[in-house]
Amino acid sequence: MKYDQPELQMKLAAEYVLGTLQGKARTRFEKLLPQDSGLRARVAAWEQRMSPWASALKPVPVPATVWSGVQRRLGHAPAEKPASGFIWWRAWAFGSTALAGIIILQPAPQPQPVAPPVVVAAPALTDLAVLTDKEGPDWIVREDSSHQKLVLSSLGNKPLPAGKALELWSIPAKGAPMSLGVLPVQDGKAEIALDSTHQSRLQQATVLAISLEPSGGSPTGLPTGPVLYTGKPVSV
Repeated sequence: MKYDQPELQMKLAAEYVLGTLQGKARTRFEKLLPQDSGLRARVAAWEQRMSPWASALKPVPVPATVWSGVQRRLGHAPAEKPASGFIWWRAWAFGSTALAGIIILQPAPQPQPVAPPVVVAAPALTDLAVLTDKEGPDWIVREDSSHQKLVLSSLGNKPLPAGKALELWSIPAKGAPMSLGVLPVQDGKAEIALDSTHQSRLQQATVLAISLEPSGGSPTGLPTGPVLYTGKPVSV
C-alpha cells in the first residue's frame, strides 16, 4: 500500500481519529506516525475538525451505584452508620455541697431519607457505518438499541443546493437500491424512523449510500441524482 498518496493519507487519518481503523491496519498506521510529519498533520487536522462535533455530545451522568462500587473496590467505601438508633448523653451536675449524677436518655435524630438522583439514560446508539466522499469521511450512521431509528451526524455539515434533499439508501448484494428515507437534516444531524420494512431493508445492506434528490425524495424509488457518500455497514 502506497502511504504517500495524499488521498489515502487523508482517509486513513480520518478513520484513525474516528476509531474505525482497527487491527493490523491501525498498528501499521501508528508505526508510521512518528516518521511522517505530514501524516501527523493530517491527524491533527481531523482532530480539530471533529472537536466541535465531539464537544456537542451531552454528558451522561454515572449512576450513584456505579461510583459506590468503584469506591468499595478502591477501599474508599464510606464508614458504616452506627447500628444503634439511639445515643446516650451523660451530663453531670455539680452542687456546692454534693455531687448528683444525672443520665439523660435522648433519641438520636433520624436522618431523613434522600431520594436518589434521577438519571435519565441517553438512548444507546451503536456505530453502524462511516460514509465517505472523495475528500474523506463525512457522515456517521448510528442505530439505536431498539432498532427503531437511525441517527446520522455530519462531520462537514455542507450546505445543500436549493430545492434538494439527501436520501439514504440500502444497497443489497443483489438487486436494486432500497430507500431508507429522506434525511431531515438540521444543524448537521438527521434521524430516520425505522418501521419493519425499513428494518428489513437495512439488514440486507452491504453498502449504505446517500444521494442528492429533489426535496421530496426520489420520484422513481431509485437514486436519480449523484451518489455523494457511501460506506459499508459494520453490522446490521
